[in-house]
Amino acid sequence: MSQLLTNYHDQLENAKMPVGKKKVLQTALTLFANNGFHATTTAKIAKQAGVSEGTIYKYFKSKNDLLTSLLQPILLEIKDNFFSRLDSTANLKELIHFMVTDRIAFINVNFDFIRLLMQEFLTNQPAGKYYEKFFNGNTGVLPRVQQLQKQYPEINQSLTTVQIIRSIVAPVMAYILQINLFHVPSDSNDVALIEQQILNNLTKI
Repeated sequence: MSQLLTNYHDQLENAKMPVGKKKVLQTALTLFANNGFHATTTAKIAKQAGVSEGTIYKYFKSKNDLLTSLLQPILLEIKDNFFSRLDSTANLKELIHFMVTDRIAFINVNFDFIRLLMQEFLTNQPAGKYYEKFFNGNTGVLPRVQQLQKQYPEINQSLTTVQIIRSIVAPVMAYILQINLFHVPSDSNDVALIEQQILNNLTKI
């Protein structure tokens, strides 16, 4: 079980909610992660959770509604935990080093579950609405990146927020996919090269 999945199971265990709802969420989370959303029926969730299908529909309008109820807090946790640790960096180079090493480690540990989240966002329209909360709002990814651009004047101020995100995310994700999907051997210098590439992309005039 991934670190992310384990942490979220722990959160659900301590959450204040009806026992039946908690069992449904915990079971659905495991089954969605292990078997995929489409391969997991509400009947299978109910059987493994030890509840009736009626209990599922008591708390959730549909399987899609159950999925979105799981995705929203997970995405917000991913975002908030990550950005809360950026304040300790002293300069842009250190910031980039933290971003790259932290996200590579996080995605490697949670790769199967992260892949599930991305698949469901792309294929399930109801889940897609949570992109809005993830990216926008006072604590969304976009305004937080804008704050970083102001905090580090070395960043090319003509870059848009989306361009900054793309400059950081693209090299990291390419490396992650190379390792986890295509099983291309990594080199000891790869991470340092990625960090330098991002630094060049952000500071180039």
